[in-house]
Amino acid sequence: MAFGSEKSRFWFVVAVLLAVAACVGYRLVSVHLRLVDLNVRDPRYWFTREVRGLRGGIYSDTCGRQPFACSLPIWEYHVDPQGVNLKLKRRDGTFHSREAEVQTVAKAMNIDVDKVRDIYWRVNSRYVFLGTSDSDEVHNIMSDRKRVTGVAIEERQVRRYPQGTMLSHVLGFVSRDPDNPVGAGGLEMRYERYLKGKPGRIKGMRDARGREIRERRVVDVDPMPGANLYLTIDHNVQYAVERALYDGFTNCQARSGWAIVLDARKGSILAMATYPTFDPDTYNKAGELVKKNRCIAENHEPGSVMKTITACAVLNEGVADADTLVNTARNDPDFYRLPGDGSHKWEPFMSVRDALVHSSNIVYGKLGYKLGPQRLWKYFRAFGFGRKTGIDLPGEEVGILPDWKKWDKASWSRAPIGQFVAVTPIQMAVAYGAVANGGKLMKPYVVDRVVAADGTVLFRNEPVVVGQPITADTARRVREMMIGVARPGGTARRAAVKGYSIAGKTGTAQMKEGKGYSRMNYNASFIGILTATDPSIVILVTYQQPEHCISYKYHEQTGLPLYNHQGGVCAAPVFRRIATEVSQYLGIEPDRLEELIAE
Repeated sequence: MAFGSEKSRFWFVVAVLLAVAACVGYRLVSVHLRLVDLNVRDPRYWFTREVRGLRGGIYSDTCGRQPFACSLPIWEYHVDPQGVNLKLKRRDGTFHSREAEVQTVAKAMNIDVDKVRDIYWRVNSRYVFLGTSDSDEVHNIMSDRKRVTGVAIEERQVRRYPQGTMLSHVLGFVSRDPDNPVGAGGLEMRYERYLKGKPGRIKGMRDARGREIRERRVVDVDPMPGANLYLTIDHNVQYAVERALYDGFTNCQARSGWAIVLDARKGSILAMATYPTFDPDTYNKAGELVKKNRCIAENHEPGSVMKTITACAVLNEGVADADTLVNTARNDPDFYRLPGDGSHKWEPFMSVRDALVHSSNIVYGKLGYKLGPQRLWKYFRAFGFGRKTGIDLPGEEVGILPDWKKWDKASWSRAPIGQFVAVTPIQMAVAYGAVANGGKLMKPYVVDRVVAADGTVLFRNEPVVVGQPITADTARRVREMMIGVARPGGTARRAAVKGYSIAGKTGTAQMKEGKGYSRMNYNASFIGILTATDPSIVILVTYQQPEHCISYKYHEQTGLPLYNHQGGVCAAPVFRRIATEVSQYLGIEPDRLEELIAE
């Protein structure tokens, strides 16, 4: 071929250049593919990461499908400006545009369009955080690859408490650590190993800059959801208790208050409430004292509600019976440092029964003195004081019950009336449960059963008898003595429920102040058994430091209401309200029909 013409030489040069370019291009593509293949095989570019299973829920059998606590999926959205598919052809023949996607995303996420546009035009960036949403509608739009092509979606979960503040101290809460959220209080902590489920695992690949290539992500092991808790807590009883406790708290202007409803025959907790309360969804805004479950963690001197336990010991040991008369004189030579009398009725001699009805410190101090420290301590211990009840909640306190060998003579008279020793509300509720349950002391529990996501029952609490401090006959006789407390002339006539016999006891305990006791600060309590003749339920109500509780008595001259800090005034009306609602709801049959007929 002759190369004489200019035209021929030109096309020859072009052909050579094209051939060289093709060779170079082939070489580059070949090298790139080999590098990609090497990267795919190189373990340095791969990673594995755990994926949490959906946390189990917490339910009440009486709450239907509405849980006390649940975990919900939430989607986290990241914009990949380099991933916007500008070659996507629409139905009208036009091509997908960056601006069109900006408008779609801004509207769906309800974010300022200028902010979204700024993210989309960071063409040198990848996976810029945009926001989160738990909306299915938003998720459907953001995952529509015909409208949104440059958004990566990460599924996470968030813990929610649909009932708000209800049962918050029992439920607890979950820590806010996004990488390792764990139960940090209440049932969330106690049953963490059941609730958290089993994690799954994903495999992914990173680019040269260490950024994840999300298109390469694969699920290696599927996560397993956590188990669900079903509680003994009755949603309707809990609601009634919290409402009554709050109203009483407001009336008394107390520092705090707590209430427990216990099934005495099983040991199961039907309601447990503490006020002030908090919202587990925003637990970080509440102080530590507010988050404290006082029902299990409040050590306090119980006051006169302890006289019931002393009466049990006295009758069970045969030291006295209900009709035994006791000298109420304060100068009894056989008595040492007699405490002041809190009785609402003074007589030179009082029976053991009347002394309980009128809450005589002198009589029960003397009865305790006759028992002696060793026997009294033995009964206190047998009723569960000075040791944990074993309730399935974290943070339970043990109370304070010094060894009887360390008691001085003053303690002999003070311990029987609820001074010198400290108890928790759950200990006292369980002890009264033994009086209600034929002398059998039951282990309290809050969770009825744990059920896996597939319906398998993993664990079930059963009633457990942990001891029998008194005989069934002693328990019956003490309940008969307690009936007078809620009748006219007793210290808690405001606790009476028409048609029902109530075996109860008031307590107005002076709070410790330095080495002595305060004359201003008290714990006002009432504990009642419903019913006295066929006992099944124990209800405990206590207000700490009530300041202005209306006593329904009026000053003779001014006509203004008088205020009172006593358990029969502050706590007894709240007990009556709870007992009235609970008895009707649970179908407890009235045992004093004559009171209903009289109406």
